[in-house]
Amino acid sequence: MKKLILYSAFGFLALTACNRNKSENTTSATLDSTKTVTADLPENFYKRLEGDVAGKHVVMNLKKTGSDYSGNYYYNGSWLNLSIDTLIGKDSIVLNENNFSEYYFDENAKSNTLALKWTGNGFKGKWTSGKKDKTFDIDLTEKYPAGSYAFSISTYADSVKAFPNKAKSPQADISFNGLTATGKSTADTWLNQELKKLMGLKANQNDWNTGYKNLATAYFADYKNSVLDYAKDGGANDAFLNYNNHSNQSIVYNDKDFVIVEQMDDDYSGGAHGNYASIFHCLDTKTQKKLILSDVVKVDTVILGKLLEKNLRKQYNVKPEQQLTTVLFDDYIKPNNNFYFNDNGLAFLYNPYEVASYAQGQIIVYIPFAELKPYLVPAFATRIGLK
Repeated sequence: MKKLILYSAFGFLALTACNRNKSENTTSATLDSTKTVTADLPENFYKRLEGDVAGKHVVMNLKKTGSDYSGNYYYNGSWLNLSIDTLIGKDSIVLNENNFSEYYFDENAKSNTLALKWTGNGFKGKWTSGKKDKTFDIDLTEKYPAGSYAFSISTYADSVKAFPNKAKSPQADISFNGLTATGKSTADTWLNQELKKLMGLKANQNDWNTGYKNLATAYFADYKNSVLDYAKDGGANDAFLNYNNHSNQSIVYNDKDFVIVEQMDDDYSGGAHGNYASIFHCLDTKTQKKLILSDVVKVDTVILGKLLEKNLRKQYNVKPEQQLTTVLFDDYIKPNNNFYFNDNGLAFLYNPYEVASYAQGQIIVYIPFAELKPYLVPAFATRIGLK
């Protein structure tokens, strides 16, 4: 059974070791009276795109770090995650479309693909089904309507050897892949304060690179202490000393003055395998607060648990006569605080070991707003555009 891991995680795995922020020096072209888009694709970027894929209107959040692309898009349902398939050139790519439930039980499933070419203010191309039996045109334009925000990407990576004088020494690697709101409004300022805190930086840390370097220095100091303890204990397997720690921020939703950030942290510090976790932060720039679940829905936990079970069974192919333990530890599932949303529904993510084994990967359950309509907080429903 295939491990289910959010594909945005792969954004930081391709980082090249460096000790500086990478600037985006590109020419800008006017999008509308208040927004601009880059005419050339920079080395790192975040883009909010709108348009048509497979004949349906979509909103896409696309991110590039170096040669790696990742992101997501949605139209009338849950998110379809995107990961790099083929990098054709500086302006042409092929992306895999990954549906978390569709491929969960079928290791041989073929991904749908999006072949895209940058036009200067968006992408055009072809969507092709995994069975190669359907093809549709793609036409996407970079847009930041009122209530959405532009971001740049900051990256940092460094490493240190456990035994500097040893030819094939194990080492510790650390990397950061962060977001910075590029506007000058009070909402942008507040977003940057929150984004810094999520990365472990101080809110008044103006130089992100210096902040990353300070975090790396502390991490390497702890690593050196671990190496000393290992040497004292006479350890024999150097492979267990190849530590790594990655922090990655991605945009899941960017509309109606809501910015949802996925903070994914990946760590290995010895043992059979590392661990990873995604935490979602639903940031409301109007009220300048992080939403909690009761800001979105007012519903009894038992009722919400039943809706979660109903949709988990549908999305993970658990038949009515089967227990949930075919996927989970227990024969029930409860809501947690790790939620996020788009225009169409609400999703809950459960990290490894939270409700299922490490081998099961992250468990994601999506509930359409149509099923939550009686329980939606009126102010939230109005903001999101539901009647």
